[in-house]
Amino acid sequence: MSINENQTRSSEASPPWAAGTEMRHHELYPELTADEIDIVRQYGIEREVADGTVLWDIGDRNTGFFLTLNGEVEVFRRDKDGEQSIITHGPGHYGGETVTMSGRGALLAGRANGYTRVLVVNTEKLRELIATEATLGEKILHSFILRRMRMIAEQLVSIKLVGFGGERDTARIRMFLTRNEVPHEVIDLGNVEDVKKSLRAVDATAEDLPLLLCDGRRLSKPSNREIAESLGFATELSADVEFDVAVIGAGPAGLAAAVYAASEGLSVIVFESCAPGGQAGTTSKIENYLGFPTGISGQALAGRAYNQAQKFGAEIAVARKLIALRCGDPCHDLELDGGDRIKARSVVIASGAVYKQPPIEGLDAFDGSGVHYGASHVEAQFCHGKDIVIIGGGNSAGQAAVHLSAHARAVHIAVREAGLAESMSNYLIRRIDKIGNIEVLSCSEIQRVEGEDQISTIVIRDNRTGEMQRLNASHLFIFIGATPATDFVGDGLVLDDNGFVKTGDALTADDLHIAGWPFERRPYLLEASCPRIFAAGDVRSGSGKRVASAVGEGSTCVQFIHQTLTESHGDD
Repeated sequence: MSINENQTRSSEASPPWAAGTEMRHHELYPELTADEIDIVRQYGIEREVADGTVLWDIGDRNTGFFLTLNGEVEVFRRDKDGEQSIITHGPGHYGGETVTMSGRGALLAGRANGYTRVLVVNTEKLRELIATEATLGEKILHSFILRRMRMIAEQLVSIKLVGFGGERDTARIRMFLTRNEVPHEVIDLGNVEDVKKSLRAVDATAEDLPLLLCDGRRLSKPSNREIAESLGFATELSADVEFDVAVIGAGPAGLAAAVYAASEGLSVIVFESCAPGGQAGTTSKIENYLGFPTGISGQALAGRAYNQAQKFGAEIAVARKLIALRCGDPCHDLELDGGDRIKARSVVIASGAVYKQPPIEGLDAFDGSGVHYGASHVEAQFCHGKDIVIIGGGNSAGQAAVHLSAHARAVHIAVREAGLAESMSNYLIRRIDKIGNIEVLSCSEIQRVEGEDQISTIVIRDNRTGEMQRLNASHLFIFIGATPATDFVGDGLVLDDNGFVKTGDALTADDLHIAGWPFERRPYLLEASCPRIFAAGDVRSGSGKRVASAVGEGSTCVQFIHQTLTESHGDD
């Protein structure tokens, strides 16, 4: 095996890719056989390059797939200290990771060491190879995923976030990077002795914070969209392109719709305002999802579905918010933030629901800096050795409590009901009962949040006695009152009294008359009151509000999309 690895940074814990066996290393950096190289030749072209030629650079999009035939290709990173080698690929080995398949901006660079001959496969052909050549495609995709895991675990990319960890914007950026699986290092100024010295080291002032540094670029207080554009994973949209399917939201329902539609040859674009996974992406562990007996985190499940959708050619645009959806024939019109517009023959609304901010005194002051609406490993780090309070009695709240109990000193679950049995799965209730540092406060409501720069006290009312309890807690997690994300819906779609999209049999004759339903047939099972617009997952009125049901609904939409697109062609 001709491969030279230069480890530049180690993580405190053993990284996920390191299974402690040589086999795991072969999975990361497999050497292709002569027969496999012949398969790759069918999709690419040979190139001869001189010593020192940069084959792809940091930030380059659609770099292509480089398989070394003779010579060497060195993969390296850049930071303020210069260039640092990550790995060198000899004959039979190839460069790339998940962005190579997606066409996102490269986070590492590659160049020829000496005279080198390579086989180059462009992004579109690479996706075709992975989808068509089952065995070889699985090997390449598996190695790409493991390499991205290694990049995250060992912080192999020179992306640094500088700021105070408890500050709202710093937490937002950190979460955005983490959920989009962008490798990065956090310099938390709240944990350093000399803040001024740390700022001087990055040539910054307090007014610049939070500051994102990447390959010489400096972003001060960036929005999520600015980050996506700077790091090369913002999708370039064209108003001239017409899609078969536009999916609104990249949660479980939206990703399922994207995977099934793209795998069946439909052109698909997905719009996601934050990151793949939706609300489920912030769940620390899902244990009752079919096929994962040991459980899987929401982010890991979303990451797999995201790669699967990209494998089949779906485009996924993150940090893009839908402003307006206008029904049309033969195409619907979608207007995005920034003024971009695209057209799609069918639409799947899978925008989900967000937890409401309850009317609690003092809550606004700590939103994003002590008040949380998800419980991933990022939030867990903030809770080490502290007391926290969770509002909610559903599965999301239960999963958060179990996860955070391993980090926090004490976890208090506040529910209005007499217990958890009405709204939480039995396996979670039994687990919570056995964890010593979790307390369930039944028949209780949060009255007030107090503190100066950070939360210091949470006041809870016992509704049975009226007694007020003051907890010295520093973090509040909210998992109640989901509000549907349907602010982009115009007059053409009928919503229920709570703002969820009505579909299928839930639509009355009056609903269809008001909406101007044009066909003699009734809407299909998941079809809304406008033809070829569907709703799936938490945003749909009457949905099961579970990950498994959302996935089922998203995939089922595709069956009806085929029928309606045929119907539309017939009308034309």
